[in-house]
Amino acid sequence: MAMTRDALVVLSSMLLASVVVATAGAARAEEPATLALTIKNHLFEPAELHAPAGKPITFVVKNLNTVASEIESDALHFEKVIPAGGEATVHVRPLSPGRYKFFDDFHHATQGYLIVP
Repeated sequence: MAMTRDALVVLSSMLLASVVVATAGAARAEEPATLALTIKNHLFEPAELHAPAGKPITFVVKNLNTVASEIESDALHFEKVIPAGGEATVHVRPLSPGRYKFFDDFHHATQGYLIVP
């Protein structure tokens, strides 16, 4: 079955449009969920954060204490020292539903949770 030149152009255009739409959708799926977290008076504010399953996560953490803090999580596989009055960004891989604990390794009573429904 032979295709006309016009039919071939239309088919090629449709294929290209499908690839562009699929690629754009994949790029949006990989945009991280950004969560703001503050450490103040040796407490996380908020103490419980929520993020969607299957998306990368970016924590933006501000340390308002007068001493350094080290936000850490065995479950989330990160640790980051944040100087007094400083700010840090922590990137976390996409997660399955669950409850993930994080804490200040310099002040173990300072704890929080990431909830992924």
